Amino acid sequence: MHARSLSFPAPGEIEILAAEVDPPGSGQLRCAAEVSLVSVGTELTCLRGQFDPRTFWEEWVQYPFAPGYSMVSRVESVGPEVTAFRPGDRVFSFTPHAEAFLTAARDVVPIPDGVPDDHAAWASLAVTTQWALRRAGFAFGETAAVIGLGLLGQLLVRYLRIAGARRIVAIDTDADRLALAVAGGADEVLSMTVADAVETLRGSFDVVLDVTGHPAALAGASELVRPLGRLVLVGDAPRPSLQHLGPRIVADGISIIGVHAGTAAEMPTPADPWSTAAMLAVFFQYVVDRRMDLSALTTHRVTLEGAPELYRALERDRTAHLGVLIDWGDRR
Repeated sequence: MHARSLSFPAPGEIEILAAEVDPPGSGQLRCAAEVSLVSVGTELTCLRGQFDPRTFWEEWVQYPFAPGYSMVSRVESVGPEVTAFRPGDRVFSFTPHAEAFLTAARDVVPIPDGVPDDHAAWASLAVTTQWALRRAGFAFGETAAVIGLGLLGQLLVRYLRIAGARRIVAIDTDADRLALAVAGGADEVLSMTVADAVETLRGSFDVVLDVTGHPAALAGASELVRPLGRLVLVGDAPRPSLQHLGPRIVADGISIIGVHAGTAAEMPTPADPWSTAAMLAVFFQYVVDRRMDLSALTTHRVTLEGAPELYRALERDRTAHLGVLIDWGDRR
């Protein structure tokens, strides 16, 4: 089968590749893409290639690099020893942007019938944001601030509302994103930088979630945390050498918690039942029950041919884009 895919052959370069996809081998599936979500912040960082030594970014991004990790597809054929899937099944996987691909059957998750493709494509980010609240030990009735209302920030606002937060304050400088946060359950929104928010909200929150990954945000975010509270870093800064700790981290006993979806357990254990698959199941159930409605968060949809220009537009101004889907429906 002939299939196309996206590639960053070198920093700043975008290419559409074409290759043959073999029939599935033992334990494998061959899948055809339906939609895939562009993780805007992550993929722009990968495209630019500007990150500090010894960071996860330097380890992960090796050129040529295949961007993307939020794929909704249909099973086209199954290999020997595959019994859990059959052709036509819709599945989610952490697969780069590609028209068709081979994958191990153990690496895909079935998508329930009540979950639209456009919602299912958010599943990878839904795991990251669930994991953030679990790592923070977030408890019913606590207060929280979310700094940065991109894809992850919008999901966090919605999860905090479901989790029973007493007060949710969302901070960003973009009016449209603030409006989406209100629709998603934020009690208050502040159109300002986190440094400005410190003036009135210093020490106000049990949990503060910095989703920006921006070096300038860390110090201010830490000042919003109450003594003995938690600062959760959901955005991984590609240049951590530029970050600075706030003035009260040690004196106020503030815990700093790093969150990356790759640290979630692949399989549940008695001590930790919240594996990646378990968190995906929770997300899908919330979508089916309409407790998680992401319809308004998809702002752009492009075909593969339009993807290179999309990335150039993101480089010029990413604030105009939130949920961006690559629609593979024209592949035939």
